[in-house]
Amino acid sequence: MTSFLRFFLPASFLFLIACAAPRQDLASAAQEPQKSEEDSESKPQQISAADSAQAQPQKFPSDSAKISPKNEAEESLKSSSSSAEISSNSGQAKLDAIALAKESTETKKLASDSLPAEVADSFQGKDDALKTVADIYVEIPRLAQEALARADSFYVAGARDSALAILEKFSVLNPLWEDWQIRVRSLSEKIRQNDAQKEEEIRQLFVYLVNENARRVSYADVKKIADSIYSALPKDSVRSRVDSIVQIAYKRSYKKAKTERDSALILAQEKAKFDAAEQKMSNLFLRFSDFADTLNFQGTLLKIASMRQENSAAAADYWKTHDPKKALEEALKLFEKKKWEAAKSAFQKLKASNLRGDAVRKLDSLNIAYCGERRKKASVLFSESQNKKANRKEKLTQAITELDACLEFAPGYKDQATVLSNKKFLQSELAK
Repeated sequence: MTSFLRFFLPASFLFLIACAAPRQDLASAAQEPQKSEEDSESKPQQISAADSAQAQPQKFPSDSAKISPKNEAEESLKSSSSSAEISSNSGQAKLDAIALAKESTETKKLASDSLPAEVADSFQGKDDALKTVADIYVEIPRLAQEALARADSFYVAGARDSALAILEKFSVLNPLWEDWQIRVRSLSEKIRQNDAQKEEEIRQLFVYLVNENARRVSYADVKKIADSIYSALPKDSVRSRVDSIVQIAYKRSYKKAKTERDSALILAQEKAKFDAAEQKMSNLFLRFSDFADTLNFQGTLLKIASMRQENSAAAADYWKTHDPKKALEEALKLFEKKKWEAAKSAFQKLKASNLRGDAVRKLDSLNIAYCGERRKKASVLFSESQNKKANRKEKLTQAITELDACLEFAPGYKDQATVLSNKKFLQSELAK
């Protein structure tokens, strides 16, 4: 019993000192004098390692001739505490002291990622350390290595029970680890199940998109389905196929919207059906709103309104009782006879009839023919002005008058810019 106490108590005593002062060097903790609970004035005398091996239990004056086991244990505790300090490797002891000192602080310094904003908000007013999540792939191995290092330090220092206590905690973790594995499997199954449901939803939406595109529905309807697929965060391959379908629908709807816009313009330009043209444009705004800016629907409506203003209500009523075809034939005869003003008036009147398009085209031809004659006369007069015997200023003035007649008769003449340039040149010649 005495030999057991001499072996066990020094190691236990050293472990108790380390636990009571984790931030001090283990060697220095072993050197700390043991104070009596009743009197701290007397200090035990340290002995060498050789003396420790031959030390005999001391007898107090009040003791009997034989030392009781209790007193023997106390005496052995005092002597062996000093012996353990000398015999232990101070370098290994310091490792344990450093590990103990860092234990309470290093475990708080976690390699972490920021919490989601909605979770972090719940920690307002608390320590910033609570707003981080540890990387278990890093922290669990690190903590295990630290625990094993401490156990090894205790073993080297002779504190075997302390080392075993740490090692036994690993076996205690087994039930916890099994519970964690169960929770991991459960959560993984939920995630996979949700992923499968999401993939099925995306698949159904994609099939619906393909079918609707095959039915040649509008771009707006196709885009609405595509947006639903995008919101489900599909794979890149699915997104690419959806994009291609959306582009096909866009081009198809663009072409259709442009055709219908042009047909509305034709109703106004060719047939003078302004009400029908405006109604058609209003429907286009509703059906193809995605192309309102691209195809300038608003500008088309303004153009139709401008055409309406060119024709009076009285002119429109006139063609309800008169034949526009017969009137067009008479206007063409006036054109052939070069009765410019009469032909122009007849064509202008026909612009309010259902032959508006024919009248507009013939009116353009009339303007070209009239201005062509005026420009030829201006050219001849300019050539004559270059003859020294001719009245130069008079010829140039007549030439300018011919060009003014063209601009006045046909304000919408397509070569108006050229006529203005020629007029400017003649004016500069006249000023010389």
